[in-house]
Amino acid sequence: MPVKSTISGQPRYHEGAPAPHLRAAREALPTDQWPDLDQLTDGGHAVSVTHRATDRPRSVAVHLAMDTPRTLHTERPISDGPGHRWDALTTQISALLQSRGFTDVRTTKMGVWAEAPHPAGLEVEFVVAPHPDLDQVGVYHVTCRTHPELAATIDGGFHHGVASGSGGYRAIDTQGRPVGTGHRTARGYLLAARDYATYCGIPDPLIRITDLDAVALRILDAAYEQAGTGRVTAVAEATVNGHQVIDSAKSQRINGQRQELADGPTRDTQKKLARLIAYAMNNGGGRLALVSHHDGTAIVQRWNLTRHGATQTPLSELPPGQTVAPAPPLH
Repeated sequence: MPVKSTISGQPRYHEGAPAPHLRAAREALPTDQWPDLDQLTDGGHAVSVTHRATDRPRSVAVHLAMDTPRTLHTERPISDGPGHRWDALTTQISALLQSRGFTDVRTTKMGVWAEAPHPAGLEVEFVVAPHPDLDQVGVYHVTCRTHPELAATIDGGFHHGVASGSGGYRAIDTQGRPVGTGHRTARGYLLAARDYATYCGIPDPLIRITDLDAVALRILDAAYEQAGTGRVTAVAEATVNGHQVIDSAKSQRINGQRQELADGPTRDTQKKLARLIAYAMNNGGGRLALVSHHDGTAIVQRWNLTRHGATQTPLSELPPGQTVAPAPPLH
């Protein structure tokens, strides 16, 4: 489907956004000089930007339409006058694309083909979390901390009352529209989340899909790391089935390096604690505390756990007389 010039007034990332390489090509051609086909005037010219039919994912085709007194040309005219005009227009298109970093630019009988540059920008992370209701088997929520308007539900069709399981995991956008064709694999929900990110116009190299357990372990590691050198103990609490559950795990850092084995029993204990942190983040919140020792003094830091990470517990929520060290936000 052609990408129109109206994209310039839209956010770069949004549901139903055009592919980034097509957007880059359309934005390289100023609208006042290169209108869309439906804006073509008598004696004027217009362009249509589409994906080039190839296995190269960043390939772009700019189709040119040129009106003359005799006919509307959508391919290069054979006669000299219109042909020279066509050549001048495709030369201008090629120069504009090259100025934006497009490579392998070549003219064709219908316009110009080119390869979009590698996308640049910040990585965009989507976090995939299971539905808190255990009856909703195979249902996940997708959120994005940096773009909170981007959110989706992934349904594998395995819970009561839904018969779509044979189609596999599939994302559904905020308007209830299905995205992609479904993935019938054990971790297909992660592939469905990537489908949704692509649907929002995010370049594939910038997409990061993370499940909630991995985010929780990252938060725990960040808490250990910011405590500095020494032995530290992390304690998390959450309410599970109406009961308060508390668990802990230790770590030791020397000059910023973790001392426990990456796959040993201490790390297993940390991963177990991270699963409790993930549960708290996904089910109404919980708390995380870190106790470290420096020069014989115990230092306590406290965070509140939310769906988007860990933020310092306000002093108003602490018992009277208790003091804590500053706690940076963790994501």
